[in-house]
Amino acid sequence: MLCCASSWLAWTSALAVLVLFVAYRTSKLARFALNFFFFTFFVFLLAVVNLFIAIGLALWRRRIRDLRNTEMIAPMFKKAMAWGGFEVQIVSGVEHIKKEQSAVVVANHQSILDLIPMMSCWPTKTAAVAKREILFLPIFGISAYLSGTIYINRRDGAGARAQLNATFREMIKRKEKIWFFPEGTRNRKGDMLPFKKGAFYMAIENQVPILPIVISSFDEFYNVRELKFEKGVIRVAALPEIPTTGLTKDDLPKLMEDTWKLMQETLQEIDTNHKANNSTIHQHLE
Repeated sequence: MLCCASSWLAWTSALAVLVLFVAYRTSKLARFALNFFFFTFFVFLLAVVNLFIAIGLALWRRRIRDLRNTEMIAPMFKKAMAWGGFEVQIVSGVEHIKKEQSAVVVANHQSILDLIPMMSCWPTKTAAVAKREILFLPIFGISAYLSGTIYINRRDGAGARAQLNATFREMIKRKEKIWFFPEGTRNRKGDMLPFKKGAFYMAIENQVPILPIVISSFDEFYNVRELKFEKGVIRVAALPEIPTTGLTKDDLPKLMEDTWKLMQETLQEIDTNHKANNSTIHQHLE
């Protein structure tokens, strides 16, 4: 009886694998769904690893919510994504990323795949800002919290600003950075949405520089509307810091506009160069 049950389970499993394989090869929807599942599964596994690291260091060395936890998990994440077919190229500005001084990091925001370039170019001693709802994602939320992620209630603008300012003042004493997505929401259109004020207000309030990081469009290999999720190359440009010394709240609109224009131009440039390189490669292959 046990032998028959084992045999039935083996045949059922083999059939399920075969069905998934055929679906992956023939169905665009199935291919997209399975690739997205594998990506989120890897993220979940690494969140579990990070959680154990964070708890272990908290108990052993009393490193509670230490930003170095992210710096430990980032190389693992980068290697796992490389195995999955994602290549991240930092085309400029490595020296800006590695500089040990406080700054407000601003980056364009596209999707959950932002985690790939983020972990590949994570600046030293940096905490990310995220909406409070992410805290309640199983494993991932608490794992990120223990690595220093700052969760804010976006519905309470005044409270969020007060919380961030108080936190960042302490971070400045330790020469730490804070990472914002100033568009405020995901944008899959290949350009950038207008920026919100929070990151720039904080930079001026604390007289620390802005560190812009531009991430190339994912559209060539990831597009939800087209059910496309393939291997791909992501290009990252870290731009020179934009000083805020001497600026006041009256300078806020111009600072936001100048930063947006600079990042938008860089985004268009790295996307155009990448497409041109791909076109040249295809021509040589032909």
